[in-house]
Amino acid sequence: MATAWRPFWVVLAGCLVAGGGMALVSAAVPRALEKRGMVLSDLPGEPDGEALAALRRYYEVIPAAWPQPTLDPSVEFRELAALELPKQNPSPAKVALGKALFEDPILSASGQIACQSCHNRELGWGDGLKTSFGHDRAQGRRNAMPLFNASLRRSLFWDGRSPDLEAQAAEPLVNPVEMANHDLTGVVGRLAASPAYPARFAAVFGTDRIEPEQVLEAIAAFEATLEERTRFDRFVQGDKRALTDQQVYGLHLFRTKAGCMNCHNGPLMTDEKFHNLGLSLLGRPKEDVGRYGVTGVLDDVGRFRTPSLRHVGETRPYMHNGIVPTLRHVIMLYQTGGGHTLPRNAAEARNPLMPFAGRTSPILKPLGLSLAEREALVAFLESL
Repeated sequence: MATAWRPFWVVLAGCLVAGGGMALVSAAVPRALEKRGMVLSDLPGEPDGEALAALRRYYEVIPAAWPQPTLDPSVEFRELAALELPKQNPSPAKVALGKALFEDPILSASGQIACQSCHNRELGWGDGLKTSFGHDRAQGRRNAMPLFNASLRRSLFWDGRSPDLEAQAAEPLVNPVEMANHDLTGVVGRLAASPAYPARFAAVFGTDRIEPEQVLEAIAAFEATLEERTRFDRFVQGDKRALTDQQVYGLHLFRTKAGCMNCHNGPLMTDEKFHNLGLSLLGRPKEDVGRYGVTGVLDDVGRFRTPSLRHVGETRPYMHNGIVPTLRHVIMLYQTGGGHTLPRNAAEARNPLMPFAGRTSPILKPLGLSLAEREALVAFLESL
């Protein structure tokens, strides 16, 4: 089998050695694709070491020359790539102030809860719980989303209700289940009365008066620094030993048979859209209508924002309600074609939202992955 893969590698390597650069590599791609289509279709479900080593050759090149992904016709495709990390805030003092605020329970009405209570670095900037606890141990209804790359997202929260980090930072401060402030006036008052914060705010913002907008701006400045380089980034940028053969196999499955690229593409590994995976639990105690609660559009019932898969191995449990405990369980959810929201009785059947809650994304289809393929996917996801 190794000899069947060799021509493509020789062609591509020859172009590079010849100094033809990207133009020659691009010219080789169509011919290489023909060869790939014939060879990759014969890749066994449980490839041996020789087959995995041969597969690696197809991914030890620039992403533009990778095998074509398997996509639903409706998908707007963006190739995977290393993420360009956010540039550091021009004001280190502002970032340091934001970090201090992020870690300080003075922001909460009880004086017991800080931002990091639900977004802890050691737990992937989440809290490791299905849903978070807040003021007086009140339990929230959604999983705490990790803060990696939050500054680069088009919208924030599972339902996309906040357009940027400043708006996002304000919400937990005044949520009665979270930090339970009536408004931001109390937060500012406590900061102004503290021994250290007035001078720090004055040094950063040049005013003697602490304003609510300054609090949110400083927290957002800190949160914008939380992305990190990954093993996958290093692989794409030229460190071809950053991924194991099994992880490269998982990358191939991610792009093809598993269909992950339909929703998780581009450098952020998300399409920034909202999808119904059949997990709204409509009519049950943990019902959550998702994006519909923001837009009021019936087609949005049960739709939730596609999370980025960067650092996904650090951010369990998964889904908006945290009901999926591990990556293996995530893959099994997709293996069976997603969840199913169906009426259990006549009362639930009469709910006007039920037909929409039960209308899962047409992209979801049972996968038929073998155990070896599922394990390779898990290995790849852990490299992200």
